[in-house]
Amino acid sequence: MKKFIVIDGYDGSGKDTQSQFVFNMYKNKVLENNETNENNESTENSKTNAYNGEKVVFRSNPETDNYFGLKSHEALLKKGKGSKIIATIFFALDIFRSLILYYYKSDILIFSRYLLTCAYFPKIMVKPVYIFFSFILPTSDYMFYLDLSPEIAMERINARNKIKNQKFQTFENLESLKKTRNKARIISSNWIKIDASQDKNEIKEEIENILFKNND
Repeated sequence: MKKFIVIDGYDGSGKDTQSQFVFNMYKNKVLENNETNENNESTENSKTNAYNGEKVVFRSNPETDNYFGLKSHEALLKKGKGSKIIATIFFALDIFRSLILYYYKSDILIFSRYLLTCAYFPKIMVKPVYIFFSFILPTSDYMFYLDLSPEIAMERINARNKIKNQKFQTFENLESLKKTRNKARIISSNWIKIDASQDKNEIKEEIENILFKNND
């Protein structure tokens, strides 16, 4: 593993959008490299690519290509404390699955959603659970926390769900967003904090500059 990139934050912060941007950055490197190397392959809709002969993988956790991810998504659309617990458990199992399958078998691994999901636990559990998982799971120098006000996040969620005709997930309400943000602050001090209230292209440029300032 040469580069493990994590883009995290609570609902509405733009994690998936920025993770896809990062993946596309490497995909563009693929296309450039393909001009001189016909053996490299790139697929427009694929979440796996070769970058200068290296394997690049993007996982938007929880993914829908496996049982754990599907169960987590299913629970997120239900209400109640039990559904939140089930969603979190299956999310963790999906994370473990992705790490087992891709961490040692890819050169660049991009995760949308990771350890900051600990902020969805009850406040008393957030820090110890985060410390435990940070100890047993891989971390890196490229872990980005997208932070913005809950009010802006809620506006984005409302707009997205209206456009896509999606249902609201269990954590997608203003009260939950405020609580989650406060808890995320407890465990995100060592992360690269990005102001997610900016235009998405400004965020993209900021992340890109950090990732490529020491081109390796």
